[in-house]
Amino acid sequence: MVYDRELKGPAQLEKGGRFAEKLTKEQAENLRQMLTDSLPLPAGKRRAARSE
Repeated sequence: MVYDRELKGPAQLEKGGRFAEKLTKEQAENLRQMLTDSLPLPAGKRRAARSE
């Protein structure tokens, strides 16, 4: 499950959409990374490129 601190429960990918629960560990990690990457950066900060 990907937890949403604001909802205090499973993350919801879009309003009225499905919740991010009952996922495999890999699905949850991929979703967490996607959501993290979509966050705006604080002023003056640069996110390091992720190499795989």
